[in-house]
Amino acid sequence: MRIAGGTILRRYMHNLERNMDNKNREENKLYSGRGFNRASENPIVAARALRVRKAISDINIYQDNLKTANMIYENAESSVMKVSALIQSTYEHLIKGAHGSLNSDDAGIVAESIDKFAEEMVQLMNIVVADRRIFGGVNNANRAFSISDSPTGKIAYYHGVALNRHQDPTLYPYSGVSYADIGIGLGMGRDGRIDPQSAIPITFNGAKILGSGLDNKTTVINLDTLEDGDYSLDVSVGANRRTITFTIPPASTVEQKATIINNALGAAFSNQISIGAESGLINNHVAGNPEITIVNTPLEGGGPLFAQATILDSASGFSSNVIQLVLDSAQALRNDDRLLAAQFADALFALQTNVSLTLAEIGNMQEFIEFNLERTTNNMMSLLEQQKDLEASKPEEQITMIKVLEALFGAQLQMGANLIPMSIFNFIN
Repeated sequence: MRIAGGTILRRYMHNLERNMDNKNREENKLYSGRGFNRASENPIVAARALRVRKAISDINIYQDNLKTANMIYENAESSVMKVSALIQSTYEHLIKGAHGSLNSDDAGIVAESIDKFAEEMVQLMNIVVADRRIFGGVNNANRAFSISDSPTGKIAYYHGVALNRHQDPTLYPYSGVSYADIGIGLGMGRDGRIDPQSAIPITFNGAKILGSGLDNKTTVINLDTLEDGDYSLDVSVGANRRTITFTIPPASTVEQKATIINNALGAAFSNQISIGAESGLINNHVAGNPEITIVNTPLEGGGPLFAQATILDSASGFSSNVIQLVLDSAQALRNDDRLLAAQFADALFALQTNVSLTLAEIGNMQEFIEFNLERTTNNMMSLLEQQKDLEASKPEEQITMIKVLEALFGAQLQMGANLIPMSIFNFIN
């Protein structure tokens, strides 16, 4: 079979251009350091490389979060340590002010200094780090702590609520915690909130750190004033809230009233709280002794008018909040009550233990952050090595292939002298 010269020439030029293109492609891989420029060149490796790139991107986010968290915890530790130092300074001033050798004017001067300590504590607990009010819970918009004057003395507030009001710090507004994803399996709990074990907290409940409420609080329902009728009470045990309803028949005795209320409480809280048969005192059998709050409330959706129970909340003792206790101690000196000032000094000294525990918790969390930074750094090195294996060119292979293609290209050029037809120019001398 005869093959036309044009066909031979066409095939020769096609193969010559293909080999030149292959040679240029291998040279580009060698000079660029990339194994391929388009996913279509190697789809399987490209898919694996994209997964590796996604993992690298995630680790970059985790490391940024960890570095931010580390900065937050460093500032938190510094602030709490300064608060601890201010507690010690307040204690020393109280001991000095309670000494009988000082006159009332000198005691008033000491009280002014102690007030300044409380104001400094407020400033320290309102710091902003990485655009977050780290001691404000989940509220970044407003200052968490504040002090205002009242007819009975200065009052410390947390998000607008007096720090003496609740024994349980989680009952204050915005008392939740913000979290950051650091690559330990971020997930949600059954309550629809972030699982604390799957992330790291980057804000704090300031009321928990400095304490809240008073030394003692009791809640009493006055059984003597309960008349016959329907009652609806909103009962909260910590964050667990239930509405109970009951009916007091006519001519019920105090013991019968207590039994009726206990039946309603037992059904709502599995007998974890009860009411005393004679005193009307609410007894708390819940582990951790969370705060109990009871208020009159109508049934949801309206209904008949319910009778009102007389509920008495009695709080006594010194404040369990550091700032409020400092303010109260200054007021005691201002009132020239030296004995009370000495008692405040003892109470303040006891509260310093809670602050020390907070410092220990912050220190433990900083170690956890350092561990995760090291972990993510090691993971990043492994992923970068894997990315290099998948995406980077292999110089030894490219150089060998280039030499082979150069030899092939040269051989093709030499063959061209025998394949390309002669022209008149070949005979011109």
